[in-house]
Amino acid sequence: MDTRFLRANLAPPILATNRRPPRATAIRRVLLSVAALACLGNNGANDEPAQPQPADITGIYSGSSFETYMGLQIAADGTFGWELSVGGLDLRSRGVWEMRDGAVHFTTRPTPVPPEFRFVRLEPGDEPAEHILQVNVTGPRGRPFTNADTLIECANGARIYDFVAGSGAYRDGYSPDDCDTPVAVTVEQSNYNVTSPRYDLAALGWQPGQALRLEFVPNDIGVFDLTGMHGTFHDGILAVDGPLGVVDFRKVGEEPPLGPSPP
Repeated sequence: MDTRFLRANLAPPILATNRRPPRATAIRRVLLSVAALACLGNNGANDEPAQPQPADITGIYSGSSFETYMGLQIAADGTFGWELSVGGLDLRSRGVWEMRDGAVHFTTRPTPVPPEFRFVRLEPGDEPAEHILQVNVTGPRGRPFTNADTLIECANGARIYDFVAGSGAYRDGYSPDDCDTPVAVTVEQSNYNVTSPRYDLAALGWQPGQALRLEFVPNDIGVFDLTGMHGTFHDGILAVDGPLGVVDFRKVGEEPPLGPSPP
């Protein structure tokens, strides 16, 4: 489904310039914020809505508010498209919908494969030191991947938050000198809530001065699974209950004619 019309028909998002959020995951923060805004706009009406027909449901919907863009298309061919954009986070979902018991039910298809970190090997570090652990991450096509954080656990109980090698960034308040000997590390890409397994360095055979080489595999990054989301339609408002809580989508247009998918 081509949903480029969503951004053409709905107000565009106001994008922030800082694309590196705090350690609290961006997806979690955005979903909580959107849910809170939706609750503010819920008028709590108790009128029992009439049973809608599928033809009533199809169309273009807006769930945008303040700096958040959110659009939904429900098409007559039984498919839907959903997009959310706020700051440096962009999410999307495609799939099918059906009417059941007076509500519209959504299923994301195909089921998205989440992104992941994979351990590749141990290798010599750039600056060998007993108390410093270097983590190198490779992205698609073998390019360095630097938009990730590390949590290093140390034998003396210290926990060091840092960035992966090559990022050129540092964190105030954390010094590698606080760590006597690294014992484990976890890597996180916080924008999309991607967390590696906890790597026990002794189990890997790590020696001081060695670096860890990981691979970031994007898979279906940015595709949000909305399977199980459902909504009820009344007076031009589709109240959707799903991962964002209960969000009111306003119907702002009819479905455009279906055309060929873009190349």
